[in-house]
Amino acid sequence: MNITPRPRPVSPSSQPSSPVSLFRRTVTSLLVFSSAHAAFAASYYVDSSAGNDANAGTSSAAAWKSLTKVNAHTYVAGDKILFKAGGIWTGQLIPKGSGASGNPIVIDLYGSGAKPLIQANATKHNTVYLLNQSYWEINNLEVTNNAGSSASNLGDYRGISINGQDFGTINHVYIKNCNVHDVTGEVNWISGDTANNSTGVTFATGWDASKLTGGIVFATLSSTSTKTKFNDVLVQGCTVQKCSFGGIVFKQWDGSVHWGVRSSASDTNWTPHTNVTIKDNYINQSGSSYACNGIYLTDTKTATIENNVVANAGTCGIECYYCDAVTIQKNETYGTVKKASGADYNGIDPDKGTTNIIVQFNYSHDNGDGILLCQFSFGSATVRYNILQNNSRYGIYLHSDSKSPASIYNNVVYTNKSASELVYGYGSSLAAAYQFRNNIFYSSVSGPALTTGGGITYDYNSYSGVTAPSDGNKITSNPLLVSPGTGGTGSSSGTAFGTLGGYKLQSGSPCREQGTAISSNGGVDFWGTALYHGTADIGADEF
Repeated sequence: MNITPRPRPVSPSSQPSSPVSLFRRTVTSLLVFSSAHAAFAASYYVDSSAGNDANAGTSSAAAWKSLTKVNAHTYVAGDKILFKAGGIWTGQLIPKGSGASGNPIVIDLYGSGAKPLIQANATKHNTVYLLNQSYWEINNLEVTNNAGSSASNLGDYRGISINGQDFGTINHVYIKNCNVHDVTGEVNWISGDTANNSTGVTFATGWDASKLTGGIVFATLSSTSTKTKFNDVLVQGCTVQKCSFGGIVFKQWDGSVHWGVRSSASDTNWTPHTNVTIKDNYINQSGSSYACNGIYLTDTKTATIENNVVANAGTCGIECYYCDAVTIQKNETYGTVKKASGADYNGIDPDKGTTNIIVQFNYSHDNGDGILLCQFSFGSATVRYNILQNNSRYGIYLHSDSKSPASIYNNVVYTNKSASELVYGYGSSLAAAYQFRNNIFYSSVSGPALTTGGGITYDYNSYSGVTAPSDGNKITSNPLLVSPGTGGTGSSSGTAFGTLGGYKLQSGSPCREQGTAISSNGGVDFWGTALYHGTADIGADEF
């Protein structure tokens, strides 16, 4: 029988003599506790060929073998789950536990060779799955969830799926240097005509059921009133290819709680994800007529999407929906086409209910539309210092509602395609206020034009090869760009920004010192040159 001794009374002589002594003792106790806590962390090794689930798993010589063994364990802060390079696992990775601030649980590889491959083969909805788990980092995995090439096999599938339900704030989920490919997800559109449904493609599914499949997906679900969201999320250095519906997707639940459908800029029910960064990724959606958006970011406040290459998407390369304070910068988007009966095919789109969106320093080329401003209901956007080259339909497509102003300045919009328009809008979309300043509009062929009327204003722009609209400070002589139309194409190695020097101004350019100063202009031009040197220049280059 164990008897717990009663605590001894503390005599006055044994009490801390001063607040400083108490502080020192407290710090010492915390350090001891921290050291003891860290001692519980361990590294667990998994080897698909030489491992054994009867092993301890805590060394490469005594590695576990199966995902079943990995999934049965609950991990603590500081733990590492290390898969052997070159290994292949079939099934679902669904580890348990959460890390702590400054001490995440880490999934990674060990050894040399190919990234460890985890493939669900459509036996599970999600290949890698976390639910209500904070402080995780997932690195250097290869992930697939492939049901086969037939449209009849498309389903509710994801590669890496990070989820929240009835939880609160889920903090710090980082996904780095993963290769996610061949995820055969179904395509569900928010609205549209169900008469256009086809195998694997469904219209009018509503907000919650739509656009929820793909390569890397963050999503929430709710059956209570506990507001659930993600905070401090990073997706960096990943390669995402041939994943439907999307490459990288963020969704928020709406249901009866209305956290996801933003009714106004001041909607207090709206519960956006916060502090999201998507950077340095290569997304290529070629090879599948169902692999649509490259990056689909919804219900997010304070986010940065930068230095990504997005190729051959369907509908949109980079799209924001119900977002606030998002910066989209230094990305290259190209080759976007119509897929899965979608109507659009643009490089970048600040869409419905998006406010304070900054689109800057991007290179959008050879899409249908370079940039689509489709801010239905309400919105606000700044589009500056971008290079838009040879987009086949519209360079900039104006399609917002009247409550959605846009400031569009210091861009270069170039085309060699006679069927395209440099700026286009129509109907009620022209009621919005679009202010074009300091832009270069350049066509090397006859035919392209710029829409006028409504709320569109042009001032201090350069027009070459096109009919100039009403513009009190226009320049119609050749802008003397170094070599327009010579921008290249990025790849998995990175953007083609190094090929864009042809859009700089020659020393004798009439666009030098002829622009108008714009406040809160971001501070630098497309190439990072500080603004301004004397009077503002026209175009993306501050000479």
